[in-house]
This record gives sequence, structure tokens and C-alpha cells, in this order.
Amino acid sequence: MCTNQSRVYASFQDYQYAPGGIGSSVSVTNNGRAVDTDPSTASTLSINSLLGSSSVTQYLEFSSNGTDAGRRLIAAGKTFILKVSIPASALSLAGTIEVGSFVDLNTSTNIATRTPLYTASTVGLLSGAGAIEIPLTPAQAYHGVYVKLSASLSVGVAAEIYGAYILEDNPLDIECDKGIDVLTGVNGAGLLNATASVTNPYAAIDTDPAYSTFATINTGLQAANEAYLTAIFAKEGQPLDSIKIVYDGGGGLSLLSGFTIQPYLGDAVAGGAFNNGNVTVKAIPNTTRFEVSFPVSSVFDRVKISWGGILAIGTELHIYNVTKAIPKPDPLIDGVPLTAKNVCLGHATTLSINNIQSCTTYTWYADKTTTTPLFTGSTYSLGVLPVGDYGYYVESRRNNCISSISERVKVTIKVNPLPTVAVTNVISCSGFTVNLSVDSPLAGISYNWYDAATGGNLQHSGSTYTTPVLTANTTYYVEAVNQTTGCISSSRAVLAVQVKPIAVVGAISGVNKICIGTATTLSNPNAGGTWSSANLLIAIVNATTGEVTGVAAGTTVIRYTVAADATVCTNFADFNLTVAAPPGLSLGPEPEICSGFTSSSISYSNPVNSPITYSISWGTSGFMPINNQPLPPGNIPFDVPFNAAVGTHSGILTIKNADGCSSQINFTIKIKPKPMAPHVLVPITSQY
Repeated sequence: MCTNQSRVYASFQDYQYAPGGIGSSVSVTNNGRAVDTDPSTASTLSINSLLGSSSVTQYLEFSSNGTDAGRRLIAAGKTFILKVSIPASALSLAGTIEVGSFVDLNTSTNIATRTPLYTASTVGLLSGAGAIEIPLTPAQAYHGVYVKLSASLSVGVAAEIYGAYILEDNPLDIECDKGIDVLTGVNGAGLLNATASVTNPYAAIDTDPAYSTFATINTGLQAANEAYLTAIFAKEGQPLDSIKIVYDGGGGLSLLSGFTIQPYLGDAVAGGAFNNGNVTVKAIPNTTRFEVSFPVSSVFDRVKISWGGILAIGTELHIYNVTKAIPKPDPLIDGVPLTAKNVCLGHATTLSINNIQSCTTYTWYADKTTTTPLFTGSTYSLGVLPVGDYGYYVESRRNNCISSISERVKVTIKVNPLPTVAVTNVISCSGFTVNLSVDSPLAGISYNWYDAATGGNLQHSGSTYTTPVLTANTTYYVEAVNQTTGCISSSRAVLAVQVKPIAVVGAISGVNKICIGTATTLSNPNAGGTWSSANLLIAIVNATTGEVTGVAAGTTVIRYTVAADATVCTNFADFNLTVAAPPGLSLGPEPEICSGFTSSSISYSNPVNSPITYSISWGTSGFMPINNQPLPPGNIPFDVPFNAAVGTHSGILTIKNADGCSSQINFTIKIKPKPMAPHVLVPITSQY
């Protein structure tokens, strides 16, 4: 189908007469026109038979040089096509036409060995007035085609013989979309006196760009008649090729006006006739003409334009041009019907054709007019393009045709850059959530957090992300998405969260209550930590040894902290410490006792911080100490040795409260001598 086939006409002719008797005449006029390779010219076979039957035969021989000596033998099974015309005026006469093949034509006797292939009355079988083609396929080899016209007792029977041809391969390019021949005629019940006509038919295929010439289809005055013009193209059209017809006379296109267009392949219908759904009609500017075009769904080699019917009586249709055209390419971008697409850097783009046709080459160019192609083929793999804007133009070109070239269709590709994303690794401690973020997030970019480098599960969308509580090292993968272009970062950024365990810190051991001014040492089973006090006004602590000293009454927290290092996070233990105040009281005046007395007491007042016991130690030997005796109210009793020396003796009073805090108070006592005993003199003369 892709190889061109051209008409090879029979180029030598001869003829034979067989008149029917006195008064009968037969003739072949313009006999050379049947072999002049011009499909618009014809010889004429005529019969006037008054007595008996008459016939006239014309031989059309295939020759390599136009002579009988150059006759060619055509192989059996090779179809030939004969174009003939039976005028409407002859349809009422009893004529018969016989067509067949022959061999061995004797140009002296005009006799050949003939094989009849077609014999019929002209009425009806030749579709009425006009030119038709008769394709026949001989079963035997042949030199040519003969046409025999016969008539009996008839006047004015005539047939026009335009020529006979076979189709043979042609290695040269041809004008595939132009018409090379025209068939015309009238159909209908009123053929015997038909007034319909087709005039100047070949103007319909002269492709006059100025539309100055035209064929005219006139419906005449009979409603039953329909005139037609069939344009035959130089090469078969592929499915989806369009037929284009430039016409006027109707002022527009209407299916009800009797204007029909039907494609054919030979004498077989090819696809549907045009209809309002598949036809495109456009006005030709500054004229009354229109161009109608529509795609044909199957292979075709001709189109029949019919004009007639009751609504078209007495009207004319002018046909200026009948051509066919291959369709513009319908491009696909990555398999989708598009002419423009935004893609992302790194995407391998492929251009292809949606409406691929046989025998058609698709060529891609950088612009609309250049003749240097970028690529030839129906699938153009662009690969991965750099960021930028790209334009491609694709055209369809029918193979082995001179000018069957479509308009170029532009395809544009915009390659957008990929967004980038950066993140910084984070160190965290076990048992906590972690606040993560994208480094320098940009407006118009969305960020998605995943649990895998590819695929995986979406964890969050946003430039920041607060993780669940983490207890082990965890890695997150972040991709960036341009919200305008939809482009995604080439890879996901990796954010590793190092989750360190919490340092082990045991419980603090030690006394939890001390007194102001006293010290105690706390301890922890885990070495390497430091000590601190939450309130240095209550207690201070040695950072290294853990020795705590009470400063003022109150409660504070002593903390033992193990600092973070490369392997663990900091941890601490707290110890609640109470610092208690010592008791106090005000002693009364220094007690004075006489020598020889063995007991005494010291008065006191204003006790503070609840003293409950007392102890006394003496600076003079012989005095008995007192240890932790309940403190009586108001007075503190003590013993004095009987033989205590007269004078002042010092002691230390120690008082304690329930918190174990104590205070020492120095005091003194004074021992006075006894007065001398009085000497009483009783006179001797006394009565005593």
C-alpha cells in the first residue's frame, strides 16, 4: 500500500466494424483519444442499424512503445480498468456493450483472440448517463482490452471509450493528494429524459489556487434525478486522511439540501458519508465559497459528490477544488495527548504521535520553518533535559509523495528545577519528644517527613516536626515539593536523631535535717557527679564532697548531678534538707548561795525554739555535771558540793530542742561564806 502505483494506459489501438446491412453504418471516431493517456478524452463508437444487428469493436493494446510491435503480455489475474461513457440519449435504445481481454491482435485482419468478461445492457447497469469505470480481472494473460458495442434495429447508439489502464508500481514520488480523473453522471428514475448535468468536471481537480475555475453540477428540473461527480485521487488515502472540497451555490451546508459526500475505495463504500457531526465547514474570506472537510475512517481512493433531490430542483452547485490531506500529528507527551507540559528536572520526556498512520513519516524540528530535522520517527525520546523552555515542531509526511505534508504542530516542554532541602542532625535524650526543622525553609515549598529514604510512611507535612517520644536512635527523611510546579527534590534529606540514654543516678543517702551551723556529708552510689544547693541562704554544699552546712532555718533541695557526655544525657537526684534553728532562753540574775548549801537554781525567761532538755558542765572540780535532763519551767535546778569553796564558779548550760539543735550559755554562781556565829556572854550572876 505504501508503494506508489501509477496508471499504465493501453497505448496502441485498432478497431473492427460489423455493419448490419444496407442502410446501416458503424464508426469509430477520434480513435486515438482512447490511447492518448488523457482520461478526459475519448474515442466514440457509433451504430446506426436499420436492418439487422450491427457492432463495432475497438482494441486497446498495452504496448511498451505505442506500437503493436511493442505489445506487452499482461499476467493473468492482473486487473484492468476501462473507463467508458454512455450518453443519456442512448439509454432508450437497445444497445449492448461487451468488454473483455484479447491476445494476438492481427492488425491486418483486425481479428484477435477474445475472452468476454462483461456483457450487459447499458440501461441501469452503467448507472445512467455519464462516465463510469469497469474493473475486470482476466483469468488468463492478455495483450489488451476490447470494447464491443452492438445494436439491433436502433439509431444513434454510441459509447465513448476514454481508455483502459492497469496499475503498476512507481518508484518515483508523486502528487498523492490531487485528483487524476473524474467520473460524472446522473442517477434516478428519470434518466431517459434527465435534465441534470455536470459540466466542466475536470475543473474540480485542477487545484487552481485562485478558485477561478469550477465544475458545475446542475440538478435540472426533475426531482427524481441526482447528478454526481466522482474525483479519483492519485494515491489511496489512509484512514483519518481528510477530504477537502471547495464549493459554493448553497450558501452553506445542509444535509437536507441533497448535498452528499461519500468516499469510496474503487466501487466499494469507504467509511461513512459526511454528517454534521464529523464535518468542518469554514468560509473562505471575501468570497461566497466554503471549504468542507472531514476525516475518512478507512482507506479510500475517490470521493463521490452528489447533488439532487426535491429540495435542490433547478439549483447549481459549483465545485472548485477536490483534494485530500493527511492529518496534522496529534502529539503525545509521555503518552498523554498534550501540546504543552511542565516537567521536572531529571524527568525523561518522550514525545510520540497519537494518530499514527501507515505509510507516513513523522519528523521533528526545532522551529516552524527549518528544514534540518532534529529527529525522524513517531517516538522521540528527549531524555533528561536541563532546566529551561523547549519547543518542538512535528509534521506528518506521506511516504513517496511530493507534497503530502501536514502543517507543523508545536509541542512545548518546560523543565522546572527541583527544590532542595537541607536539615541538621539532632542529639536528644531518651524519653522526650524532639523538635525538628528544615534549614532555611522557603515560601511556596512544602516539606514532607518520611520514615524511609524512598517510599515509606508519611510522618508529617510542614517545615517543622515534633516527634513522638523517642527512646532509640531514629532517622527521618525529608523531601521538598514545589507547590506551583509539583517538582520534588531529587532525594530526601536525611536527619538523624541521636537518642542518648539518661545517666544513671541513684538515691542520695544522708541526714535530712541539720541545725544551723552544723554540717553533714551526703553520698550517692554513682560517682562523677557534682553537688549543688537550691538555696544557698539555707544551706551550702561542697560540690565535690557533698558536705552540707546549715546556714539558716528552712528547707532546701540538695541536688546531685551527673553531667551529659558523648554517650549519656545528664541526670540528677534531689534530696530535701531541713535546717533547724537552735533553742534559746534568757537566764535570770546570777544565783548567790551560802557556803554549805547543796542545791540551787537559775531562773530563766523567754525560751525560744522549744528547748526541752538541759545539761550543765562545770569549770570547778567537785561539781556534778547534769546530762540531758528535762527542762523544768522557769528555773533550772543544779547541785552544789557541800564543801564548795567560797567564791565564783562558772558553768556551761546546754539546752536542746526536739530537732536536736543545742545552744550553750555560760553562767556563774557565787558562794558566800557563812557569817561568824555570835558569842553570847551570860553573866555568872545571871539567874541562868
